[in-house]
Amino acid sequence: MTESTVCDPPGIDRDRDAIAIDVAVAVVPQDAAPLRIERTFRHEGRLLPNAVLDPRGRYGAACRARFDGRSLREAAEYVLECDADPGPTPDDFQGLLANHTGTIGAKQAFLAALALEIGRKDIQLIVGCCEMPLPEMAQPGGISMLRLPLTLPLAVCWLCYRGRRLQIVDPRQASLQSVKRVTEVAVRPDRLAAERVRLFQAFAADWCRALEVSPVEFSRLRAAQLRLSAHTSVFEDLLGHALPSDYVPAL
Repeated sequence: MTESTVCDPPGIDRDRDAIAIDVAVAVVPQDAAPLRIERTFRHEGRLLPNAVLDPRGRYGAACRARFDGRSLREAAEYVLECDADPGPTPDDFQGLLANHTGTIGAKQAFLAALALEIGRKDIQLIVGCCEMPLPEMAQPGGISMLRLPLTLPLAVCWLCYRGRRLQIVDPRQASLQSVKRVTEVAVRPDRLAAERVRLFQAFAADWCRALEVSPVEFSRLRAAQLRLSAHTSVFEDLLGHALPSDYVPAL
């Protein structure tokens, strides 16, 4: 997949309010070569267009009132300075300004909502189903590494503009450091929370089928990873705030 087509998979209509594609999982066998890790994500707000916000729009007016924000780049700089902890309602981008904190998804959704408000259809909010390597899941003296899955599903959010994948957060908070993308779907900002849960659940079930991992074993691995990644950005992408730790995929 090239940079010029990443945001527009074949058959996708960019002008639709919500874009849905089948979550088709292509997982490498356990004895295959290690997953190719992609590091093609950028974190600079300056890579967004210097577009003027709508002072009469709901979100543009809120930016003016909160930090005298007048452009999309200024809003991106504000988002970069916000804390990374979930707000009262995770993924609620509308509370980001008031609380000065929010999940990575909420930050990307807020910028996407600003872009949508001024008619910038070339900026998309993406939910990507990805695989995260799990070398730390090996248990010395326990299960053989050959019997352990090499990855665990993630549901990651970012923006796409001119073929670039942008996650506008402090690089130290970024959740896209070492993942393998499987599929990516453009969603509306107000549908982020629901779509991310739906896509994660579908991807987790397909992941179990592809790797022949039982749903109960997936639940165990996910719960262990949630404990390891608590208070980090990966915790969010594992849907630690949206699904119970003992969540079991329905096959």
